[in-house]
Amino acid sequence: MEHPEEYRNRAEEFICELTREFYMNRAGLKDALNASEIYMNYQDLFEKQNVLQLLQPIRSLRHDNSPEASGRGLYLAAFAADGFIDMAVRELTDRIVSSETQAVVEFENRKIPFRMTPVVLANEPNARVREQLEARRQEVLSELNPLREERITCLHSLAGDLGYGNYRSLYADIKGLDLDVLADKMEQFLDETDSIYTHNMEKAASMYLDMPLSDVSRHDISYLFRGVEFDRMFPGTNLVTSLEATVSGMGLGRESYPNIHIDIEIREGKSPRAFCAPLRVPDEVMLVLMPHGGYDDYHTILHEAGHAWHYGSVLPEQEFEYKYLGDNSVTESYAFLFQYLAMNEHWLSEYTQGSRLEEYIRFSTLHKLYMLRRYAAKLLYELKLHAGDDISAMPGEYSSLLSDALKIRHPGAYYLDDLDDGFYAAQYLRAWIFEGQLRDFLVQRFGERAYAYPETGEVLKELFSKGQEFSVEELAGRLGLASLNLDPLYEEIDNNLRS
Repeated sequence: MEHPEEYRNRAEEFICELTREFYMNRAGLKDALNASEIYMNYQDLFEKQNVLQLLQPIRSLRHDNSPEASGRGLYLAAFAADGFIDMAVRELTDRIVSSETQAVVEFENRKIPFRMTPVVLANEPNARVREQLEARRQEVLSELNPLREERITCLHSLAGDLGYGNYRSLYADIKGLDLDVLADKMEQFLDETDSIYTHNMEKAASMYLDMPLSDVSRHDISYLFRGVEFDRMFPGTNLVTSLEATVSGMGLGRESYPNIHIDIEIREGKSPRAFCAPLRVPDEVMLVLMPHGGYDDYHTILHEAGHAWHYGSVLPEQEFEYKYLGDNSVTESYAFLFQYLAMNEHWLSEYTQGSRLEEYIRFSTLHKLYMLRRYAAKLLYELKLHAGDDISAMPGEYSSLLSDALKIRHPGAYYLDDLDDGFYAAQYLRAWIFEGQLRDFLVQRFGERAYAYPETGEVLKELFSKGQEFSVEELAGRLGLASLNLDPLYEEIDNNLRS
Protein backbone atom coordinates (compact mmCIF):
# COMPACT_ATOMS: atom_id res chain seq x y z
CA MET A 1 0.00 0.00 0.00
CA GLU A 2 1.66 3.21 -1.20
CA HIS A 3 0.08 5.80 1.13
CA PRO A 4 -1.01 4.25 4.46
CA GLU A 5 -1.91 7.57 6.12
CA GLU A 6 -4.12 8.56 3.20
CA TYR A 7 -5.78 5.15 3.48
CA ARG A 8 -6.45 5.73 7.19
CA ASN A 9 -7.91 9.20 6.55
CA ARG A 10 -10.26 7.88 3.89
CA ALA A 11 -11.19 4.97 6.13
CA GLU A 12 -12.22 7.40 8.87
CA GLU A 13 -14.37 9.42 6.46
CA PHE A 14 -15.98 6.22 5.18
CA ILE A 15 -16.85 5.04 8.70
CA CYS A 16 -18.32 8.43 9.61
CA GLU A 17 -20.49 8.59 6.48
CA LEU A 18 -21.68 5.00 6.86
CA THR A 19 -22.44 5.42 10.57
CA ARG A 20 -24.48 8.53 9.81
CA GLU A 21 -26.44 6.70 7.10
CA PHE A 22 -27.32 3.83 9.45
CA TYR A 23 -28.13 6.34 12.19
CA MET A 24 -30.58 8.24 9.97
CA ASN A 25 -32.37 5.03 8.97
CA ARG A 26 -32.51 3.40 12.41
CA ALA A 27 -33.52 6.66 14.10
CA GLY A 28 -36.54 6.83 11.80
CA LEU A 29 -35.27 9.97 10.07
CA LYS A 30 -34.90 8.27 6.68
CA ASP A 31 -36.87 5.36 5.21
CA ALA A 32 -34.41 3.91 2.73
CA LEU A 33 -30.88 2.80 3.52
CA ASN A 34 -28.34 3.82 0.89
CA ALA A 35 -25.19 2.22 2.24
CA SER A 36 -24.47 0.85 -1.22
CA GLU A 37 -23.75 4.32 -2.61
CA ILE A 38 -21.33 5.06 0.23
CA TYR A 39 -19.47 1.81 -0.36
CA MET A 40 -19.16 2.68 -4.05
CA ASN A 41 -17.66 6.06 -3.20
CA TYR A 42 -14.98 4.34 -1.11
CA GLN A 43 -14.56 1.11 -3.04
CA ASP A 44 -10.82 1.66 -3.40
CA LEU A 45 -10.46 0.95 0.34
CA PHE A 46 -11.72 -2.57 -0.18
CA GLU A 47 -10.02 -3.61 -3.40
CA LYS A 48 -8.98 -7.20 -3.02
CA GLN A 49 -5.29 -6.41 -3.54
CA ASN A 50 -5.31 -3.91 -0.64
CA VAL A 51 -7.17 -6.31 1.64
CA LEU A 52 -4.85 -9.23 0.93
CA GLN A 53 -1.85 -6.97 1.52
CA LEU A 54 -3.18 -5.98 4.95
CA LEU A 55 -4.07 -9.57 5.82
CA GLN A 56 -0.72 -11.02 4.79
CA PRO A 57 1.22 -10.10 7.96
CA ILE A 58 -1.70 -10.59 10.32
CA ARG A 59 -0.56 -13.88 11.81
CA SER A 60 2.92 -12.60 12.62
CA LEU A 61 1.55 -9.31 13.94
CA ARG A 62 -0.79 -11.13 16.33
CA HIS A 63 2.24 -12.75 17.94
CA ASP A 64 4.40 -9.63 17.86
CA ASN A 65 5.62 -8.46 21.25
CA SER A 66 4.62 -4.88 20.45
CA PRO A 67 0.95 -4.27 21.34
CA GLU A 68 0.89 -1.14 19.17
CA ALA A 69 2.20 -2.97 16.12
CA SER A 70 -0.16 -5.88 16.51
CA GLY A 71 -3.09 -3.68 17.54
CA ARG A 72 -3.03 -1.20 14.67
CA GLY A 73 -2.11 -3.80 12.09
CA LEU A 74 -4.71 -6.29 13.25
CA TYR A 75 -7.46 -3.69 13.57
CA LEU A 76 -6.81 -2.22 10.12
CA ALA A 77 -6.73 -5.67 8.53
CA ALA A 78 -10.04 -6.52 10.21
CA PHE A 79 -11.54 -3.26 8.93
CA ALA A 80 -10.40 -3.96 5.38
CA ALA A 81 -11.68 -7.55 5.41
CA ASP A 82 -15.00 -6.48 6.94
CA GLY A 83 -15.35 -3.79 4.30
CA PHE A 84 -14.45 -6.12 1.45
CA ILE A 85 -17.18 -8.52 2.55
CA ASP A 86 -19.74 -5.82 3.37
CA MET A 87 -19.20 -4.15 0.03
CA ALA A 88 -19.75 -7.38 -1.84
CA VAL A 89 -23.12 -7.93 -0.15
CA ARG A 90 -24.11 -4.26 0.14
CA GLU A 91 -27.04 -4.46 -2.27
CA LEU A 92 -28.48 -7.50 -0.50
CA THR A 93 -28.03 -5.75 2.85
CA ASP A 94 -29.82 -2.64 1.60
CA ARG A 95 -32.71 -4.70 0.24
CA ILE A 96 -33.13 -6.59 3.51
CA VAL A 97 -32.93 -3.51 5.75
CA SER A 98 -35.16 -1.38 3.52
CA SER A 99 -37.72 -4.20 3.29
CA GLU A 100 -37.78 -4.48 7.08
CA THR A 101 -38.16 -0.73 7.48
CA GLN A 102 -41.08 -0.57 5.05
CA ALA A 103 -42.80 -3.86 5.97
CA VAL A 104 -46.21 -3.65 7.63
CA VAL A 105 -48.00 -6.38 9.58
CA GLU A 106 -51.78 -6.37 9.23
CA PHE A 107 -53.33 -7.54 12.48
CA GLU A 108 -56.75 -7.06 14.08
CA ASN A 109 -57.72 -4.27 11.69
CA ARG A 110 -54.45 -2.51 12.43
CA LYS A 111 -51.39 -1.91 10.31
CA ILE A 112 -48.33 -2.28 12.51
CA PRO A 113 -44.86 -1.39 11.18
CA PHE A 114 -42.81 -4.59 11.28
CA ARG A 115 -40.14 -2.91 13.41
CA MET A 116 -42.78 -2.00 15.98
CA THR A 117 -44.02 -5.58 16.49
CA PRO A 118 -41.47 -6.43 19.21
CA VAL A 119 -42.73 -3.45 21.24
CA VAL A 120 -46.35 -4.57 20.76
CA LEU A 121 -45.47 -8.13 21.82
CA ALA A 122 -43.67 -6.88 24.92
CA ASN A 123 -46.79 -5.04 26.04
CA GLU A 124 -49.46 -7.62 25.07
CA PRO A 125 -50.81 -9.51 28.14
CA ASN A 126 -52.96 -11.97 26.16
CA ALA A 127 -51.01 -15.12 25.23
CA ARG A 128 -53.30 -15.98 22.30
CA VAL A 129 -52.96 -12.49 20.83
CA ARG A 130 -49.16 -12.73 21.16
CA GLU A 131 -49.22 -16.05 19.33
CA GLN A 132 -51.34 -14.67 16.51
CA LEU A 133 -49.20 -11.56 16.08
CA GLU A 134 -46.06 -13.69 16.11
CA ALA A 135 -47.52 -15.79 13.27
CA ARG A 136 -47.91 -12.61 11.18
CA ARG A 137 -44.42 -11.54 12.11
CA GLN A 138 -42.99 -14.86 10.96
CA GLU A 139 -44.72 -14.43 7.60
CA VAL A 140 -42.54 -11.36 7.02
CA LEU A 141 -39.45 -13.25 8.19
CA SER A 142 -40.21 -16.09 5.79
CA GLU A 143 -40.43 -13.62 2.90
CA LEU A 144 -37.02 -12.18 3.80
CA ASN A 145 -35.22 -15.46 4.56
CA PRO A 146 -34.40 -16.27 0.90
CA LEU A 147 -32.55 -12.95 0.70
CA ARG A 148 -30.80 -13.69 3.98
CA GLU A 149 -29.82 -17.16 2.73
CA GLU A 150 -28.36 -15.63 -0.42
CA ARG A 151 -26.44 -13.15 1.71
CA ILE A 152 -25.02 -15.75 4.12
CA THR A 153 -23.94 -17.94 1.19
CA CYS A 154 -22.10 -14.93 -0.24
CA LEU A 155 -20.39 -14.26 3.10
CA HIS A 156 -19.07 -17.80 3.21
CA SER A 157 -17.83 -17.64 -0.38
CA LEU A 158 -16.07 -14.33 0.25
CA ALA A 159 -14.07 -15.82 3.13
CA GLY A 160 -12.65 -18.25 0.59
CA ASP A 161 -11.76 -15.37 -1.73
CA LEU A 162 -9.57 -13.99 1.08
CA GLY A 163 -7.72 -17.28 1.43
CA TYR A 164 -9.55 -18.81 4.38
CA GLY A 165 -11.15 -22.23 4.58
CA ASN A 166 -14.35 -20.82 6.02
CA TYR A 167 -15.94 -17.72 7.55
CA ARG A 168 -15.26 -18.98 11.06
CA SER A 169 -11.49 -19.22 10.59
CA LEU A 170 -11.39 -15.79 8.91
CA TYR A 171 -13.06 -14.05 11.84
CA ALA A 172 -11.17 -15.96 14.49
CA ASP A 173 -8.03 -14.60 12.83
CA ILE A 174 -8.94 -10.99 12.11
CA LYS A 175 -10.75 -10.43 15.42
CA GLY A 176 -8.09 -12.22 17.45
CA LEU A 177 -10.73 -14.55 18.91
CA ASP A 178 -10.04 -17.99 20.34
CA LEU A 179 -13.52 -19.23 19.55
CA ASP A 180 -12.88 -22.79 20.71
CA VAL A 181 -11.76 -21.68 24.18
CA LEU A 182 -14.73 -19.33 24.50
CA ALA A 183 -17.14 -22.02 23.30
CA ASP A 184 -15.74 -24.44 25.89
CA LYS A 185 -16.20 -21.85 28.65
CA MET A 186 -19.77 -21.16 27.58
CA GLU A 187 -20.69 -24.84 27.27
CA GLN A 188 -19.46 -25.27 30.83
CA PHE A 189 -21.47 -22.20 31.83
CA LEU A 190 -24.61 -23.69 30.28
CA ASP A 191 -24.05 -26.92 32.19
CA GLU A 192 -23.30 -25.29 35.53
CA THR A 193 -26.22 -22.84 35.42
CA ASP A 194 -28.77 -25.23 33.93
CA SER A 195 -30.44 -26.20 37.20
CA ILE A 196 -30.65 -22.74 38.77
CA TYR A 197 -31.87 -21.25 35.47
CA THR A 198 -34.57 -23.86 34.90
CA HIS A 199 -35.83 -23.61 38.48
CA ASN A 200 -36.12 -19.83 38.34
CA MET A 201 -37.62 -19.77 34.84
CA GLU A 202 -40.32 -22.22 35.91
CA LYS A 203 -41.22 -19.91 38.79
CA ALA A 204 -41.14 -16.81 36.56
CA ALA A 205 -43.33 -18.40 33.86
CA SER A 206 -45.89 -19.33 36.49
CA MET A 207 -45.76 -15.98 38.28
CA TYR A 208 -45.62 -13.56 35.35
CA LEU A 209 -47.26 -15.51 32.50
CA ASP A 210 -49.50 -17.92 34.39
CA MET A 211 -48.09 -20.63 32.12
CA PRO A 212 -45.98 -23.75 32.62
CA LEU A 213 -42.49 -23.28 31.20
CA SER A 214 -43.12 -26.12 28.75
CA ASP A 215 -45.78 -23.97 27.02
CA VAL A 216 -43.65 -20.82 26.75
CA SER A 217 -42.44 -19.74 23.29
CA ARG A 218 -40.00 -17.11 22.07
CA HIS A 219 -42.78 -14.58 21.51
CA ASP A 220 -43.81 -14.81 25.19
CA ILE A 221 -40.38 -13.92 26.54
CA SER A 222 -40.48 -10.20 25.82
CA TYR A 223 -43.73 -9.92 27.81
CA LEU A 224 -42.38 -12.10 30.63
CA PHE A 225 -39.32 -9.87 30.93
CA ARG A 226 -41.29 -6.70 30.22
CA GLY A 227 -41.75 -6.64 34.01
CA VAL A 228 -45.01 -4.70 34.12
CA GLU A 229 -45.11 -5.42 37.85
CA PHE A 230 -42.15 -3.09 38.29
CA ASP A 231 -43.35 -0.20 36.11
CA ARG A 232 -44.09 2.02 39.09
CA MET A 233 -40.49 1.63 40.22
CA PHE A 234 -39.24 3.07 36.94
CA PRO A 235 -41.31 6.12 35.92
CA GLY A 236 -40.64 7.36 32.41
CA THR A 237 -40.50 10.94 33.63
CA ASN A 238 -37.29 10.16 35.54
CA LEU A 239 -35.55 8.27 32.76
CA VAL A 240 -33.15 10.94 31.53
CA THR A 241 -32.76 12.71 34.88
CA SER A 242 -31.67 9.43 36.52
CA LEU A 243 -28.96 9.02 33.91
CA GLU A 244 -27.86 12.63 34.27
CA ALA A 245 -27.64 12.36 38.05
CA THR A 246 -25.70 9.10 37.81
CA VAL A 247 -23.01 10.38 35.47
CA SER A 248 -22.79 13.62 37.47
CA GLY A 249 -22.11 11.58 40.60
CA MET A 250 -19.07 10.10 38.89
CA GLY A 251 -17.86 13.51 37.76
CA LEU A 252 -18.95 12.79 34.18
CA GLY A 253 -21.85 15.26 34.01
CA ARG A 254 -23.48 16.18 30.71
CA GLU A 255 -22.26 19.75 31.05
CA SER A 256 -18.78 18.34 30.38
CA TYR A 257 -20.04 16.31 27.42
CA PRO A 258 -21.83 18.65 24.97
CA ASN A 259 -20.71 16.20 22.28
CA ILE A 260 -23.24 13.58 23.49
CA HIS A 261 -26.83 13.97 22.25
CA ILE A 262 -29.79 11.93 23.59
CA ASP A 263 -32.82 11.18 21.36
CA ILE A 264 -35.81 9.55 23.11
CA GLU A 265 -38.50 10.86 20.74
CA ILE A 266 -41.09 8.32 19.60
CA ARG A 267 -41.42 8.33 15.80
CA GLU A 268 -42.66 5.93 13.14
CA GLY A 269 -39.89 3.95 11.48
CA LYS A 270 -37.57 4.31 14.45
CA SER A 271 -35.94 1.04 15.42
CA PRO A 272 -37.19 -0.34 18.75
CA ARG A 273 -33.64 -1.51 19.38
CA ALA A 274 -31.73 1.28 21.12
CA PHE A 275 -28.30 2.17 19.80
CA CYS A 276 -25.38 4.55 20.10
CA ALA A 277 -24.05 6.12 16.92
CA PRO A 278 -20.56 7.62 17.23
CA LEU A 279 -20.89 9.89 14.20
CA ARG A 280 -17.43 11.33 14.77
CA VAL A 281 -15.27 10.24 17.71
CA PRO A 282 -15.19 12.00 20.12
CA ASP A 283 -16.93 15.10 18.73
CA GLU A 284 -20.47 13.91 17.89
CA VAL A 285 -22.08 10.93 19.59
CA MET A 286 -25.80 10.07 19.36
CA LEU A 287 -27.67 8.00 21.95
CA VAL A 288 -30.97 6.80 20.43
CA LEU A 289 -33.79 5.14 22.36
CA MET A 290 -37.48 4.57 21.68
CA PRO A 291 -39.02 4.21 25.15
CA HIS A 292 -41.64 1.53 25.63
CA GLY A 293 -41.93 1.67 29.40
CA GLY A 294 -40.59 0.10 32.56
CA TYR A 295 -37.24 -1.08 33.82
CA ASP A 296 -35.98 -2.00 30.35
CA ASP A 297 -35.87 1.66 29.35
CA TYR A 298 -33.58 2.33 32.31
CA HIS A 299 -31.34 -0.63 31.45
CA THR A 300 -31.25 0.47 27.83
CA ILE A 301 -30.47 4.14 28.34
CA LEU A 302 -27.72 3.22 30.81
CA HIS A 303 -26.30 0.65 28.39
CA GLU A 304 -26.18 3.07 25.48
CA ALA A 305 -24.80 5.75 27.80
CA GLY A 306 -21.88 3.43 28.53
CA HIS A 307 -21.12 3.41 24.82
CA ALA A 308 -21.72 7.14 24.49
CA TRP A 309 -19.51 8.19 27.39
CA HIS A 310 -16.82 5.80 26.19
CA TYR A 311 -16.74 7.23 22.65
CA GLY A 312 -17.26 10.76 23.93
CA SER A 313 -14.22 10.49 26.23
CA VAL A 314 -11.68 9.23 23.70
CA LEU A 315 -8.67 11.51 23.36
CA PRO A 316 -8.97 13.52 20.11
CA GLU A 317 -5.34 12.75 19.30
CA GLN A 318 -5.80 9.01 19.66
CA GLU A 319 -4.94 6.94 16.59
CA PHE A 320 -7.72 6.30 14.07
CA GLU A 321 -7.63 2.53 14.66
CA TYR A 322 -8.17 2.98 18.39
CA LYS A 323 -11.01 5.49 17.96
CA TYR A 324 -13.12 3.51 15.51
CA LEU A 325 -11.78 -0.02 15.28
CA GLY A 326 -10.43 -2.59 17.74
CA ASP A 327 -12.05 -5.06 20.10
CA ASN A 328 -15.74 -4.17 20.38
CA SER A 329 -15.98 -6.25 23.55
CA VAL A 330 -14.35 -3.23 25.20
CA THR A 331 -17.15 -0.76 24.48
CA GLU A 332 -19.75 -3.45 25.20
CA SER A 333 -18.12 -4.00 28.61
CA TYR A 334 -18.47 -0.33 29.46
CA ALA A 335 -22.08 -0.40 28.26
CA PHE A 336 -22.85 -3.37 30.51
CA LEU A 337 -21.06 -1.68 33.42
CA PHE A 338 -23.45 1.28 33.18
CA GLN A 339 -26.49 -0.90 32.45
CA TYR A 340 -26.11 -3.10 35.48
CA LEU A 341 -26.19 -0.14 37.83
CA ALA A 342 -29.94 -0.80 37.48
CA MET A 343 -29.33 -4.08 39.32
CA ASN A 344 -27.33 -2.49 42.13
CA GLU A 345 -29.39 -2.40 45.35
CA HIS A 346 -27.96 0.97 46.41
CA TRP A 347 -28.47 2.61 43.01
CA LEU A 348 -32.03 1.29 42.90
CA SER A 349 -32.76 2.69 46.36
CA GLU A 350 -31.57 6.12 45.24
CA TYR A 351 -32.98 6.34 41.72
CA THR A 352 -36.18 4.27 41.66
CA GLN A 353 -39.46 4.20 43.53
CA GLY A 354 -41.20 1.36 45.38
CA SER A 355 -40.40 -1.40 47.81
CA ARG A 356 -39.99 -4.49 45.59
CA LEU A 357 -36.22 -4.29 45.32
CA GLU A 358 -35.45 -7.88 46.31
CA GLU A 359 -37.99 -9.31 43.86
CA TYR A 360 -36.80 -7.00 41.10
CA ILE A 361 -33.12 -7.87 41.62
CA ARG A 362 -33.99 -11.56 41.40
CA PHE A 363 -36.08 -10.91 38.28
CA SER A 364 -33.40 -8.84 36.53
CA THR A 365 -30.67 -11.34 37.41
CA LEU A 366 -32.78 -14.06 35.81
CA HIS A 367 -33.10 -11.90 32.71
CA LYS A 368 -29.34 -11.44 32.64
CA LEU A 369 -28.84 -15.20 32.99
CA TYR A 370 -31.36 -15.76 30.20
CA MET A 371 -29.35 -13.43 27.95
CA LEU A 372 -26.03 -15.07 28.83
CA ARG A 373 -27.43 -18.51 28.06
CA ARG A 374 -29.06 -17.21 24.89
CA TYR A 375 -25.79 -15.78 23.58
CA ALA A 376 -23.88 -18.88 24.63
CA ALA A 377 -26.28 -20.94 22.50
CA LYS A 378 -26.06 -18.39 19.66
CA LEU A 379 -22.26 -18.75 19.67
CA LEU A 380 -22.50 -22.54 19.47
CA TYR A 381 -25.00 -22.19 16.63
CA GLU A 382 -22.87 -19.65 14.74
CA LEU A 383 -19.85 -21.93 14.97
CA LYS A 384 -21.88 -24.56 13.11
CA LEU A 385 -23.42 -22.10 10.64
CA HIS A 386 -20.11 -20.46 9.74
CA ALA A 387 -18.10 -23.68 9.52
CA GLY A 388 -19.75 -24.11 6.13
CA ASP A 389 -22.20 -26.84 7.07
CA ASP A 390 -25.33 -27.46 4.97
CA ILE A 391 -27.45 -24.32 5.36
CA SER A 392 -30.67 -26.27 4.90
CA ALA A 393 -30.00 -27.97 8.26
CA MET A 394 -29.48 -24.69 10.08
CA PRO A 395 -33.10 -23.82 11.03
CA GLY A 396 -33.25 -27.12 12.91
CA GLU A 397 -29.83 -26.59 14.52
CA TYR A 398 -30.80 -23.08 15.59
CA SER A 399 -34.14 -24.18 17.04
CA SER A 400 -32.59 -27.13 18.86
CA LEU A 401 -29.68 -25.24 20.44
CA LEU A 402 -31.74 -22.22 21.51
CA SER A 403 -34.67 -24.30 22.77
CA ASP A 404 -32.38 -26.54 24.81
CA ALA A 405 -30.46 -23.66 26.37
CA LEU A 406 -33.51 -21.52 27.16
CA LYS A 407 -36.08 -24.27 27.95
CA ILE A 408 -38.66 -22.62 25.68
CA ARG A 409 -39.98 -23.29 22.17
CA HIS A 410 -37.75 -21.43 19.75
CA PRO A 411 -38.87 -21.36 16.08
CA GLY A 412 -36.33 -22.01 13.35
CA ALA A 413 -37.66 -19.08 11.30
CA TYR A 414 -35.24 -16.77 13.14
CA TYR A 415 -32.12 -18.71 12.16
CA LEU A 416 -30.75 -15.88 9.99
CA ASP A 417 -32.64 -12.93 11.47
CA ASP A 418 -31.23 -13.57 14.97
CA LEU A 419 -27.70 -13.13 13.72
CA ASP A 420 -25.01 -10.46 13.72
CA ASP A 421 -22.08 -10.55 11.31
CA GLY A 422 -18.54 -11.35 12.35
CA PHE A 423 -19.27 -13.45 15.46
CA TYR A 424 -20.54 -10.45 17.40
CA ALA A 425 -22.12 -12.92 19.83
CA ALA A 426 -18.58 -13.76 20.93
CA GLN A 427 -17.88 -10.05 21.46
CA TYR A 428 -20.93 -9.76 23.71
CA LEU A 429 -19.97 -12.82 25.74
CA ARG A 430 -16.41 -11.58 26.32
CA ALA A 431 -17.90 -8.22 27.31
CA TRP A 432 -20.26 -9.78 29.87
CA ILE A 433 -17.34 -11.65 31.39
CA PHE A 434 -15.02 -8.63 31.55
CA GLU A 435 -17.78 -6.36 32.88
CA GLY A 436 -18.18 -8.68 35.86
CA GLN A 437 -14.46 -8.48 36.49
CA LEU A 438 -14.32 -4.68 36.07
CA ARG A 439 -17.34 -4.14 38.33
CA ASP A 440 -15.77 -6.36 40.98
CA PHE A 441 -12.52 -4.37 40.66
CA LEU A 442 -14.33 -1.04 41.17
CA VAL A 443 -16.39 -2.34 44.11
CA GLN A 444 -13.25 -3.58 45.84
CA ARG A 445 -11.65 -0.14 45.45
CA PHE A 446 -14.64 2.15 46.09
CA GLY A 447 -17.40 0.01 47.59
CA GLU A 448 -20.89 -0.96 46.42
CA ARG A 449 -21.70 2.74 45.78
CA ALA A 450 -18.73 3.17 43.47
CA TYR A 451 -21.05 4.92 41.00
CA ALA A 452 -21.44 7.82 43.46
CA TYR A 453 -17.79 8.92 43.56
CA PRO A 454 -15.76 11.10 41.19
CA GLU A 455 -12.81 8.80 41.85
CA THR A 456 -14.66 6.07 39.95
CA GLY A 457 -15.21 8.50 37.11
CA GLU A 458 -11.49 9.24 37.01
CA VAL A 459 -10.70 5.54 36.63
CA LEU A 460 -13.32 5.20 33.90
CA LYS A 461 -12.19 8.34 32.05
CA GLU A 462 -8.67 6.94 31.92
CA LEU A 463 -9.97 3.67 30.48
CA PHE A 464 -12.37 5.43 28.10
CA SER A 465 -9.70 7.82 26.82
CA LYS A 466 -7.80 4.98 25.16
CA GLY A 467 -10.74 4.08 22.93
CA GLN A 468 -10.23 0.46 21.97
CA GLU A 469 -6.44 0.38 21.98
CA PHE A 470 -6.45 -2.76 24.10
CA SER A 471 -8.51 -5.95 24.02
CA VAL A 472 -10.54 -7.00 27.06
CA GLU A 473 -7.92 -9.63 27.84
CA GLU A 474 -5.20 -6.95 27.74
CA LEU A 475 -7.28 -4.59 29.90
CA ALA A 476 -7.81 -7.35 32.45
CA GLY A 477 -4.05 -7.88 32.59
CA ARG A 478 -3.39 -4.14 33.01
CA LEU A 479 -5.80 -4.14 35.98
CA GLY A 480 -4.11 -7.18 37.50
CA LEU A 481 -7.04 -9.49 36.69
CA ALA A 482 -7.15 -12.96 35.15
CA SER A 483 -8.19 -13.28 31.52
CA LEU A 484 -11.90 -13.99 30.96
CA ASN A 485 -12.62 -15.17 34.49
CA LEU A 486 -16.31 -16.07 34.93
CA ASP A 487 -16.16 -16.27 38.74
CA PRO A 488 -17.79 -12.84 39.32
CA LEU A 489 -20.71 -13.88 37.09
CA TYR A 490 -21.15 -17.21 38.86
CA GLU A 491 -21.04 -15.43 42.23
CA GLU A 492 -23.64 -12.84 41.17
CA ILE A 493 -26.01 -15.49 39.82
CA ASP A 494 -25.64 -17.64 42.92
CA ASN A 495 -26.13 -14.72 45.33
CA ASN A 496 -29.25 -13.39 43.61
CA LEU A 497 -31.00 -16.54 42.41
CA ARG A 498 -30.16 -19.27 44.89
CA SER A 499 -33.20 -19.72 47.16
